[in-house]
Amino acid sequence: MADDAQRCDELGELSEPRAEFDMEFVDWLPGGRAVVPVESQGRFTWLVVRGHMSEQARREFVRELQHIVGRGLWRQHWPSEAD
Repeated sequence: MADDAQRCDELGELSEPRAEFDMEFVDWLPGGRAVVPVESQGRFTWLVVRGHMSEQARREFVRELQHIVGRGLWRQHWPSEAD
């Protein structure tokens, strides 16, 4: 499941996302954790143990992340092709 947090410019036009994230459901995480954030190869993924997050909680979580990204409070700086 991918949930891309995108922003709109001053005219309401969709522009490049400041941050992108995925949510992936897994069977198990170390240390008894239910949710773990992981960043790899220009992508930020929230790993969630199946059965530990309701659909309502997932929607609220995504909405809050989109709010944080939309306000410019979280920006990812991916390496450019020249790096």
